[in-house]
Amino acid sequence: MEQCFTLLKRHRRLLGGILVCMLAFFAFACVWLTQIRGNGEKSRSWMINDQFSEYALIDDTVSQDFTCDRDLLYMGFAFKVQKVNDEGPQGVLELTLTDLNTGEVLATSQGDMSNILDTTEAYYTTLGLSSPVELSGSGEANYRVTLTAHYTGEGRLLIGYTPQATAAGLGLTVNGEATEGTLAILGVYAQIGGFLTKFYWVVAAVCLAIVALGWWLFTGKHCPLHRMVFCFVLTLGIVFSMVLPPYSAPDEQFHINQSFTLASTIYNPYLPVAKSQIHSTLRRPSDVDPTMQDAKTTVFTWQHMAKNFLTQNTDPFTHTHDFDEYQVDSSYTMYWVSALGVLVGFLLRLGFIPTLFLGRLTNLLFFAALSSYAVKKAPIAKSMFAVCALLPMTLHLAASYSRDSNLLALCFLFVALVLHLAFGGQEVISYKQWILPCLIGILIAPAKIVYFPLMALVFLIPATRLGSKSKWLKCGFLTLCFAAFLFSAGGRVILNDFIGGTTQIAAGVQDTESSSETTVPESETPAADFADASAQTDSQDQSSGEAVQTDSAAPTIPEEDSICYTLPYILSHPLDTAELLIRSVVTHGDHYFKSLIGGSLSYFDPGVEIAWTWVVLLSIVLVLAWLQPASFELSVGAKSLCLLLALACCGLAVLGCVSWTPTYYTTIYGLQGRYFLPVLPLLLLARPRCLCLQNSTARGLVYAITLLDLCVVINAFLAIVAR
Repeated sequence: MEQCFTLLKRHRRLLGGILVCMLAFFAFACVWLTQIRGNGEKSRSWMINDQFSEYALIDDTVSQDFTCDRDLLYMGFAFKVQKVNDEGPQGVLELTLTDLNTGEVLATSQGDMSNILDTTEAYYTTLGLSSPVELSGSGEANYRVTLTAHYTGEGRLLIGYTPQATAAGLGLTVNGEATEGTLAILGVYAQIGGFLTKFYWVVAAVCLAIVALGWWLFTGKHCPLHRMVFCFVLTLGIVFSMVLPPYSAPDEQFHINQSFTLASTIYNPYLPVAKSQIHSTLRRPSDVDPTMQDAKTTVFTWQHMAKNFLTQNTDPFTHTHDFDEYQVDSSYTMYWVSALGVLVGFLLRLGFIPTLFLGRLTNLLFFAALSSYAVKKAPIAKSMFAVCALLPMTLHLAASYSRDSNLLALCFLFVALVLHLAFGGQEVISYKQWILPCLIGILIAPAKIVYFPLMALVFLIPATRLGSKSKWLKCGFLTLCFAAFLFSAGGRVILNDFIGGTTQIAAGVQDTESSSETTVPESETPAADFADASAQTDSQDQSSGEAVQTDSAAPTIPEEDSICYTLPYILSHPLDTAELLIRSVVTHGDHYFKSLIGGSLSYFDPGVEIAWTWVVLLSIVLVLAWLQPASFELSVGAKSLCLLLALACCGLAVLGCVSWTPTYYTTIYGLQGRYFLPVLPLLLLARPRCLCLQNSTARGLVYAITLLDLCVVINAFLAIVAR
């Protein structure tokens, strides 16, 4: 027995990991058994003809000639029951689908008529086909569907049709007589089948690998915190990208357009590099996929993604095409990382879908590297930087094309580097140490002016560490950052819109007032740059090498939408502005909090909502990170400055959204909690000295939030399955 205990003690790390993985596997198996199994019958359908006002009695046969441009797995018809002596139709209904041009029988089906519902209204009843009828080539196919009733009783069956001709209908015959009209026909062209179970277990396998990796890193003694953060951000980001693929992140379609346009200007030698054309988008000619380019992810998005994940591009090399799709911004600064990933996809001749994921992966790698380096360089509050980098909303943005992916990484690193320069030692700061935070600050300022107050963190650096030119260095740095903003096209537009009397908001994106879940604020919308004169640029015709002018006329914006809470209006209507702010907090306060933590992912109505249980647990982990002991305490003045600057950034973010809110709106246009993420670590530095835990649990918190992230992923998975 003693040897057994000795063996268990010696291998407790391995045995503990096996136990944790077994428990996780059991949880995944329970989810599959109760939530996934049985969803294989999910299908996608469309109405070949959804018009019916008349009903034809099926005495013998009914046949319909029609055109179809999709595959056919099932066919549905609008049936009604005609009873005789309280007896409905009994017998077999036979379906035959033939090729109208060749007469070949493509598929058959038989159904029991007693299964058709007896209701006052007609409902579609689907009949499966003996074999799927796949559309060969492009265009449309002509079919004839024949329904033959083999009755065994007195009851009869009625079928709905419209007496008018439709585009799909080529001819209707009822009981041997030609009839004017078209049957109401529903076509099922896709079924998820066993793919859902396979995809679920692929996601579960990756999650189990993360659980095992996390246990090994957590229980090990030689893996520093920043390396744990890098591993978890990278692996969790990949899982988030699998469950919420491209186009599902906030406004990602416009960010994708921006990255692909930048990559195309490098890829195509006839195009000027990074020339702004905000009202059109450059991609390769075949980079079009309606299923993938739908922001509302479904199980069929996963199926299509998996089926086309290894496709190759067949367009002529260096050829690009100008699409009539908006971009986000007139500046490409925050898109170089993802654009380089896209460019690699172009050079490797990868298809649209693998190229999309490659661009996402480069953004994720960039964020993982910078956020982990921020954890390493931060002299205090390492656990706060780590937990903020691992929040679900952070990961969702990091593993996307959103410019917030790069912006978050740069803000985290800038704060950590300045804190390191201010409190990381006593030696004099060299010019080499000063270069990196300066470059990062110059990148952040023009990207989003709302985070400009972060630049004032340099005043935390003691003058003794910068030498005799301390004031000149700090003021010079702030001047450079402000100049970078002023000389950017986005900066000029924002200042003009905010100070001016009217603001052109995202008309065309949003026609009526919506909740903050469905609106897009400030520069997050392509229409934010309607006033940018640089938007009207030349595109290139690749086949001829000649320039063609892109039609970049802005859409007409309703007058009531152009009168917003700009600075003059705010100053003249302070009570109205205060009422707007208060009503927004009361009405959407829960959404602001959930979209900060990650309880509301994706960006349409409805989005992917995460259970409050996980939001609360994530909040508890964040509070515990806030309470972690520090190697030293900041002075009251330093804490006050950090809090003031963080609140200033939050206030500017709110003010920016307010300035884009039409005056007839009752809540702020497009405000989300994720706009506060870049300054969240700085905001949490202001902690009273008395609120502090005795022992550090930073590594445990990182592993705990990793496990909670996996719960969020499965929650998001189930939310998509339920659609």
